[in-house]
Amino acid sequence: KYVDCANTILSYTWGYEIKVIVLTLVAKCETNGLDMKKTYIWICCLCNNQHRISDSEVLFGVFRETFHSTATGVGRLCQ
Repeated sequence: KYVDCANTILSYTWGYEIKVIVLTLVAKCETNGLDMKKTYIWICCLCNNQHRISDSEVLFGVFRETFHSTATGVGRLCQ
């Protein structure tokens, strides 16, 4: 019911409070006339384990390609 293919992406920078993120997403929906019940957000920090990159478990090039292909596919992959 609350899960679907992402149609919006949020590239998150560590340090923002959850309240700020929620208010920003609500404002985006309101500004763009989006139905909040049908807006699905892909949040990079929740979908990519960025700690693996800093720990050198994954080569940066592999991470970049995975991130790029996923991020550029948001809103198109599931249609």
